[in-house]
Amino acid sequence: MSAAPQALARLLLRAGGAAPALERVFPRPAPLAIEIGFGSGEALAWWAARRPEWNFLGFELAQESVARAAAALDTASLGDRVRLLHGDARHLLREIVPPGVAVRVLMQFPMPWPKARHAKHRLTDAGFLDAVASALAPQGRFELVTDQDRFAREMLDALTRHPALVAGPLEPDPPRTFRTRYERRWIAEGRRIWRLAAVPSRPAALAPLANPAAMDHLHLVAPLTADALRALAGRRFGSAESVREIQEVFAAADGWLLRVLTADAGFAQRFFLRIELRDGGAAPLLRVDACARPFQTPAVSALLADVRDALAPR
Repeated sequence: MSAAPQALARLLLRAGGAAPALERVFPRPAPLAIEIGFGSGEALAWWAARRPEWNFLGFELAQESVARAAAALDTASLGDRVRLLHGDARHLLREIVPPGVAVRVLMQFPMPWPKARHAKHRLTDAGFLDAVASALAPQGRFELVTDQDRFAREMLDALTRHPALVAGPLEPDPPRTFRTRYERRWIAEGRRIWRLAAVPSRPAALAPLANPAAMDHLHLVAPLTADALRALAGRRFGSAESVREIQEVFAAADGWLLRVLTADAGFAQRFFLRIELRDGGAAPLLRVDACARPFQTPAVSALLADVRDALAPR
């Protein structure tokens, strides 16, 4: 099943740039429930139909899953109570969800990333749990369901060590009102299902990394040479906590286009910077391109300054 364009237009939130205010996303105030990794959207649709008094927000990294879920949710006629986000919940949760508003955060069968070299992708790190703790309301609940025993125990250990979350016991083969089609298949194959829940022990609000008021453009010093601009390709700036890289440089009709990458403590964003050459001797303008607009994080602002300084006359 593929999503009709109107379904994606109605259900998908565009997260780049300034974070959308949830009071403008949903037409009515209501408790907020979140599913991380909604896949085809079957569980999210069932959940939203069962709790008509709540608003729902879904995060999903796979683009094709977002398309399928948008079609399914549109068919389910759930009104304006469900919205979807395409991206990494480890970071978007902090940028999108205000502190203390989520009554439920559900994560079902996430990728366990079992190999050691993939450990950085696991959703058991302190940064992800900090974002969950920040999002949860005082009486909220985080719930993980997985078929991976090792991942469940790793999450239990991480939750036990977290200062703002209290984990319950790990439940083997819990009774569940709704099971996804993959869950039913795995049970038929004899796999065990594990459930783990946690509740907040104290407020743990996180401020978003992005600053919508930060400048998204700078003026450059003319003249700029083609050799200096092409030499930017492959340049890297920053540190482990603030990665800033210019990957490719392209000549454009009105100037130059830079394909870049930034990362703030692991929050990676890929986007374009545009250099506009203007008539009349006006200073060239370096700005964030409107296509795939990023959150204006400290690394994004720093990269603008990096490019300006790299092109400044010696």
